[in-house]
Amino acid sequence: MKFVVQTFKAEKRLILISFLIFVLSCILGIVAGLYFGDEIQRFINQYIRKLFENILKNAKSPYLLFLAILKNNMKVYLIIITVGTLTFGLISVFVLLTNGFIVGAVATISAKELSIGKTLLLILPHGIFEIAAFIIGSAASAIFLESAVFSKEKPKLNIAFKRFLVLAVCGAFLVVFAAFIEAFVTSSFAR
Repeated sequence: MKFVVQTFKAEKRLILISFLIFVLSCILGIVAGLYFGDEIQRFINQYIRKLFENILKNAKSPYLLFLAILKNNMKVYLIIITVGTLTFGLISVFVLLTNGFIVGAVATISAKELSIGKTLLLILPHGIFEIAAFIIGSAASAIFLESAVFSKEKPKLNIAFKRFLVLAVCGAFLVVFAAFIEAFVTSSFAR
């Protein structure tokens, strides 16, 4: 447990950078939702709604919904961890930018249609954990770049690998927990 805490302290800069990337793209999504709501609504109807319909079509129970959400979110998380690491975090930045923009835009449009309170109920319970997982995974994907390029000391790949594993596993647990919350809690607010 001590190494987990040390890892989060040691990698706080990467986590903060990942968080800021998400927040800035979320703000861009909010602005886009305010000024280009109709165009974004068409995009949502055409692509994002189809994604959710595919996830939900076989989910006849909260348990099956949990598995469908987990499968979808774990795919995204594994892309962040694997492809993100192979590209030294570039793909992870792209995923954060895309997800942040979509969250901001969808939340803005949803708040216009429903209410801010209802929108927050549909996003926050699971979103806190899901977004945290993607941020932590993105930070993990950049550990080797930071260790090799930005470290003032000689790179210690064994320490970088251990830190990568700690963050990757913590993020994976958050993805599972977020899917559980989304299936069993958030879905009840959607009814």
